[in-house]
Parts: sequence; structure tokens; C-alpha cells
Amino acid sequence: MQIYLARNQVQAGPYTLTELNNMLATGQVDLSDLMWHAGMEQWQQVGEMTQGKNHYNPNGSISSVPPKRVSVAELYGKKESHSTTSPSGNKPFNINKPVSLKKQTASMAAPTQLASISSRVFAVLLDALLFLACYLPFLSGLNYDFAKITATNGDMEKMTQLAQSVPEHLSSMTSIMFLALFAIQLILLLRRGQTIGKLVNGIRIVDEQSKKLASATQVILMRSVIASALYILPMVGPMILLADFVVMTINKERRSIHDRIAKTRVVKADPKQLEK
Repeated sequence: MQIYLARNQVQAGPYTLTELNNMLATGQVDLSDLMWHAGMEQWQQVGEMTQGKNHYNPNGSISSVPPKRVSVAELYGKKESHSTTSPSGNKPFNINKPVSLKKQTASMAAPTQLASISSRVFAVLLDALLFLACYLPFLSGLNYDFAKITATNGDMEKMTQLAQSVPEHLSSMTSIMFLALFAIQLILLLRRGQTIGKLVNGIRIVDEQSKKLASATQVILMRSVIASALYILPMVGPMILLADFVVMTINKERRSIHDRIAKTRVVKADPKQLEK
């Protein structure tokens, strides 16, 4: 069986059934991609053929007559512009110039190399350590007396009095370090889809569909602000954090709850993901 795949108006293939299932298992092929092989009447999304699973098990009769090729524009009800025909005689996707099979395959596989769970966890821990490091000057003003800090027991008045006992230059240093770290993280997220931790680990946040740089709404509002607000909720916050980690580890796409909310993926960083 020869299986053809298509994404972003670019066709690649043919692939064997084993190759397709391997690419599905490793995340190189998305369920939103299009596929066709002999026996199918038209191009369909991979997820429709696999019933939402990352494994394809074809059934039914096989026909040797190729169907009319359906473009991405036609699939979503948009007007199709004129273009040349493909070597197979099927109607091609609307592309400006031919693309070699090698480049077609690379364009499909490169953006979808999923980040490992260990690299994601290490990135979060590194970012947390950098955040805690910003408070070292402040803590030094308290002689690292954690018993005194714990004794405030969340009492705002006691916490305020304790903070006022710290020398002003140490408090200012903590504020400057925190603001500098915040600015660096914000710039990295907006321009590269990475925090310092993700940069060190060579991973990046991308949009679920385009596999390109995610929007500011996705990486800042949905992933950072809303997720952080949920994590610090009294009582239920730690449970949400644990559930987030469990969901990430048990599904093949390695997407956590906040990934799904923001419609993003965390993948291995590739320069092509930054291309417009």
C-alpha cells in the first residue's frame, strides 16, 4: 500500500503503512494532516481515518482508481486558484513552484519532533530556580532565618513588618533582579516561544496547528497567567498541577492540560519554526 500525505498545500510520499504508523507514533504526522491511498474516494484527515488514534489500520476493499484530489482550500470551502497538475494526474494543491520530495518530507517532519517529558520538567525546574534566586538578596537581609518567615503564618501585617526590617538596598536588588528576569522571559516567549529553561533544553512552544511560533495570547495569557493562577489556588492548586503532569505523561502527544487549553505543543526547537 502506498500512502500519500499532505500538509499546508504540500504533498509528500508515498509511504508504507509501517512508515505511516511510525510517524504517527513519534508525532511526525498530525491527525489534522490529509492522507490518501488507493481505495479512498477522496483526501481525508488522518484523524478521521484512524478514528482519533495514532495508529492506522485500513480496512475495506482496495480500488486501483485514484480519486479526485481535494486541496486544503477546497476542504475548508475556499475558492481554489489555478495551478498545474501533479505527475499522478490528480488535482494538486495550490503551490507556486514544485517542491522536491526531500524538502516535502522535511517540511512535514521537522516541526513536530516532540519534546521529551524530562526536558520539559527540567526546564520548569530551572525557571523556578532562577525565580527563587531573585529573592536571595532579600533573604540575606533576614540572615536566611526561615523560621522567622514561617512564624508570620501568612499574616500580612507580620509579613509587612518583616519585609520592612530588610535593608532597602537589598529589597531594591531583589526587585531589580525579579523585573530583569521577568523581562527576559517575556521577550524570549514572544520572540522564540521559549523561557530560559526551555532555551537551555532546546525545546519550544509552538501553535498546535501551524507548528510555528505561538501567539502572545497562547504563550502569555493561556499558558502562563491562567495556568499559574490555577496552580496557586488554595487546596486544589497542587491537585491541578499534579493532574497536569499526569495528563502529559499518559498521552502520546505529551500535551498537558494547559497545552490543550492554549492549543499549543512543546517540541524540539528548530529554526524553521521561527519562519513567518
